[in-house]
Amino acid sequence: MAKRINTRSILMKNFRQKKKNFYPPDEEYKADIDNLIKCMLCPNMCRFDCGTLQAGQSETLSPAYKARIGYFLSMGIIDPSKKENKEYIDLMYKCTNEESCKVWCPFEFSVVSLLETVRDEINDKDLMPDYCKEPMDKLNSSNTIEGYNIYETYKDHGIKNIETDGNDEVYYYIGCEMMKFPEVVKANIEILEKSGTKFSTNLDKKMCCGGPAFNIRDFETATKFAEMNKNLIETTGAKLVVSDCPGCVLTLSKRYMDAGIKIPIKIVHIVDFFAKLIDEKKLKPSKPIGIGKLSIHDPCLLARNLNDDSSVRAIINSIPDLEIIEPNFTKADVHCCGWSGTAHWADRDLAIKEAQNRIYELKETGTSHFISACPLCELGLNYGILHEEKEKFKILDVSELLVKSL
Repeated sequence: MAKRINTRSILMKNFRQKKKNFYPPDEEYKADIDNLIKCMLCPNMCRFDCGTLQAGQSETLSPAYKARIGYFLSMGIIDPSKKENKEYIDLMYKCTNEESCKVWCPFEFSVVSLLETVRDEINDKDLMPDYCKEPMDKLNSSNTIEGYNIYETYKDHGIKNIETDGNDEVYYYIGCEMMKFPEVVKANIEILEKSGTKFSTNLDKKMCCGGPAFNIRDFETATKFAEMNKNLIETTGAKLVVSDCPGCVLTLSKRYMDAGIKIPIKIVHIVDFFAKLIDEKKLKPSKPIGIGKLSIHDPCLLARNLNDDSSVRAIINSIPDLEIIEPNFTKADVHCCGWSGTAHWADRDLAIKEAQNRIYELKETGTSHFISACPLCELGLNYGILHEEKEKFKILDVSELLVKSL
């Protein structure tokens, strides 16, 4: 008992004296020093729910350890310019955008956001890792991080391109990663058409939202893409933007606004729009699709950042013969697919292991169909399925279910 009281006393003393013991002299830092200090002094309950930590099984991947290293790099206690310290820089990128840490944090902040401020310091010192420079070079040369304009593949996949006449009701903003799932894009277009919605896709003019640049903290590139997207959206005359990618929704709204670029149009995920159309009887799912039981993988950005875990379920519940079997970690408590943020660039094997962990949780439901609403989740979860199990377990977008029932 005395030992526990002594530990608590030391902890609280450190918090009380944090300004004296840890704060730097009056210098300007881009890193969020105040919250980095709070995180590194905290008891760190978040470690039990951190996806990268669970995947890597190393305490160096815990949120608080990353915060400590971020603090040391920002203060110059660890010299980021020395080659032998590159592993510490890499650690600042071995983080997805899942923000499970925020769920547990007594201060209610996200270590993801803290690490992004450390990346600002790293970029200012011209020390951005090559695995971050590469996608930025591709983005600037081809308007997507693929190194080629992936939107042009609509011609090969038979995706209908609908050009705006400047008077759209809705602009269907297709995420660049969703172009890797042409059947989902075609399903969304068919659903929108069946609802009687006047919309456009503008694939010949389309570019990435710039989300990867915001993650990496290349603000010059991020701002450039924000301005281009703002201009494109405004040419549609649309009163609503719907996107099939939660990352795009978050970027077009919150991240643009944080960068001082406001799009004065409501922006929502497409499942939000479809759920409303079903509620208004503009979409009437009626055909059984023969799947039966299924499980849902909530995209982290949709469930936690955009606070929507109901739309996907509303759509599924409107389709006859489907039964949702929830995994243990679901809705706002969901565990990441491994493919958001920068972790998959910094350590691909770590990201795949995180995806495999999530697939294991979904398999525990006893179902063989895992439903999501995010191209990055669908990409990551597919990496998480073992090759010999590819035929047994299927990753589907909720739109693929809805279109078959109409």
